[in-house]
Amino acid sequence: MANEMELDERFPESLDTDERRLDPFPWYETMRENDPVRYDEDRDCWDVFRYDDVKRVLSDHETFSSEGASDFDPVDALATTLVDVDPPEHDRLRDVVDEYFEPGNLRELRPSIRSMVDNQLDRALADGPDVEVLSEVTAPVTVLTISRMLGLSADQRDAFRQFSSSMNPEEVDLAQTFEMMREYFDGLLQDRREDPQDDLLSVIADPETPLSEEERTSFCIVLFLAGHETTTHAIGNAFWTLYEQGLYEAVRDGDLDWDRTFDELLRYRPPFYSVSGRRTTEEVELNGTVIPAGERVTSWVTSANRDPRKFDDPEQFDPERKPNPHLSFGFGPHYCLGSPLATLECEVVFEAITDRVETIELQTDQLAPNPGATTYGLKRLPMRFNLK
Repeated sequence: MANEMELDERFPESLDTDERRLDPFPWYETMRENDPVRYDEDRDCWDVFRYDDVKRVLSDHETFSSEGASDFDPVDALATTLVDVDPPEHDRLRDVVDEYFEPGNLRELRPSIRSMVDNQLDRALADGPDVEVLSEVTAPVTVLTISRMLGLSADQRDAFRQFSSSMNPEEVDLAQTFEMMREYFDGLLQDRREDPQDDLLSVIADPETPLSEEERTSFCIVLFLAGHETTTHAIGNAFWTLYEQGLYEAVRDGDLDWDRTFDELLRYRPPFYSVSGRRTTEEVELNGTVIPAGERVTSWVTSANRDPRKFDDPEQFDPERKPNPHLSFGFGPHYCLGSPLATLECEVVFEAITDRVETIELQTDQLAPNPGATTYGLKRLPMRFNLK
């Protein structure tokens, strides 16, 4: 069982309190300036904090390999997946579904996503203006969206919402949950082999697709889980930031360019702290520090996004910032497959909420970080939606 204690062993001691996890940026500044590449003996890994170093680790797969280094599967329940292989194996897997996540092919999802957001808002607001945004709006919408892309029926989507809500490592046996998902997807893939549909499950199930049976099942699990969790927290962090910066009304009224604002929201508070799925294939020097071969490397994306060597006034939230080469969707061969989908979902959620909500209020005294060692976001987002 992977519990919160085990996950916290991968988290630096310097971020061992809720307050520090909510605001890790002072620590990042200290590390960028004083110890930009350092070995953490307690976690047995190397931490990288500056923008150029993080970008190199993420892009140079020959030196910093993803092979078997991912922490996506902490209980070792999955076969080969996108996140733990390098090119050309990575390309073989990604090419199976890449075209389905292209922006042009995702546009047709906009009406259905808007309908889902409106339905969730209706339910959430039925009992009054106080809404727990993550559990009542964003998580259901992101789960339902990737479920619909996979081709799950309404009943199946409800079942997978339960799977999603049970992934909290504080409460469940992750190995058992992964096994239940494997059994479920095995059955769905067999159904699609016998009766193909116009959906991702059918594409993955197709015997002509260059995947082993285990890879097919693992692919479905990765798409489902990766397809909603980070987007849920990206939206949550965006609301948190817009309220904090007093910019909700400017977004509501269209006074700010949405694309630039969204990029800055991602830079300022990405939905994860770091990427830890890399291991050195040879001895390498990074920023004057030698890292031996075979060492695990953690790239602190949230720190890189505020590196003053790359961004002017990085601690300042600037919705007009351009260019904005943040690393919140990664970089290199593992650049986030679902970034166009996440961008679309965030845009539609904000469009739906600003259409009917005049002002927002955040209960800042109730904020607590999401449990776990990688996702940067909130455990809850209690807001008051004051309707127009």
